[in-house]
Amino acid sequence: MAQFLYAILRMKNLLYIVLFALVTPVASSYAQHHPQRTPEDIARKQTEMMVRELDIQDSLVRDTLYRMHLKFALKRTISNTRAEAMQYMMEANAELQHILTPEQYQQFMNQQVNHTPHRPKPHYNRFTVTPTDSTSPPNDSEQASHTPPPPPGHQP
Repeated sequence: MAQFLYAILRMKNLLYIVLFALVTPVASSYAQHHPQRTPEDIARKQTEMMVRELDIQDSLVRDTLYRMHLKFALKRTISNTRAEAMQYMMEANAELQHILTPEQYQQFMNQQVNHTPHRPKPHYNRFTVTPTDSTSPPNDSEQASHTPPPPPGHQP
């Protein structure tokens, strides 16, 4: 019995070693393909996007935007709970009101409202179900609309 338990423990340890050997290259590959962005990179990218979307020409406004984005990017590296992120966003919007013209700020806020961060979800229900009168039996056309099409290559 002791030999049996010893064999199971050896197999369990062997399983851990194999799993570790399989997972390690995947994790290092992920780190190489997804490098951690610095606060400076984040601030630069956010500033470039705002300058492009709002057509900002003034270099003083660009520099001010970069400094503001850098300040909040540095704050997010220290701590980034959901409540703090919302607080940072509200503070940044308040600062933007002073940096941008009223037209630019309104355009920015409209873009924030209309922005969809994710692609729209696909429509999974490909069959349309139309309500029918429950007292009358479905006719052939109603029955045909509720049946899925046959698979390709299917002969009736």
